Amino acid sequence: MKNVIVAFLVVILSFSVSALNNPEGKIAQVIENYVTAKYPAWSGLDIRVTFKYADKLFEQLSGYNEEVGLEVVEVYKDFKPVGNVIFPIRVTAGDESRKVFVRASVEVFKEIVVVKNKIDRASRIEAKDLTLAERDVAMLPQKYYSQIDQIANSEAKTTISQNSTIFEWMIKQIPVVRRGDEVAVVVSGPNLLVKSKGVALMDGYINKELRVKVNKNTLDGVLVSKDEVEVTLK
Repeated sequence: MKNVIVAFLVVILSFSVSALNNPEGKIAQVIENYVTAKYPAWSGLDIRVTFKYADKLFEQLSGYNEEVGLEVVEVYKDFKPVGNVIFPIRVTAGDESRKVFVRASVEVFKEIVVVKNKIDRASRIEAKDLTLAERDVAMLPQKYYSQIDQIANSEAKTTISQNSTIFEWMIKQIPVVRRGDEVAVVVSGPNLLVKSKGVALMDGYINKELRVKVNKNTLDGVLVSKDEVEVTLK
């Protein structure tokens, strides 16, 4: 009887040593590796994987030893491993291989620029209006900002509420000339040079095209200084 008990204890001890330790953590790491391989720019960010209804699966996986192979199966090319996802996982142990499914929420946290003080439409955006905050960027459009100096001294195209993430479409470079401003217009062409006054029909930027109205004519030119537009006739 004593020998039987000893043998039983040896088996239990052997199982506890070789059994897969922390299957939840192992699967989370496999998913994190898959995410960073898919999105290399996220390497080094805080990736959080939260599982749902997976306790039974983890209990089954604990029956495998530490040598078990775990990998995410790519089901289709455009598979996006972020947000609420069902991951197909291939489990390989020796000659045995099977596929299991695990439901998870994948979040990717990064410090990005958000609004500290409400910014009104057409207002100049200053550094004091902005701050950095940790946000889940996994499902965000890629046109957000990670540095305040990328945005400071630009202009709001729309009203931006406090604590909002700032996206590229919300801001623009501050115009040198505003729509409705009076500008000097220099019209040149073969044997022609005319100087006149005109009105900007749009916001303008140095060395960019600007449409102006001169008398009753609409002309397309280039803004060469803060108050002068060159129009070249062909």
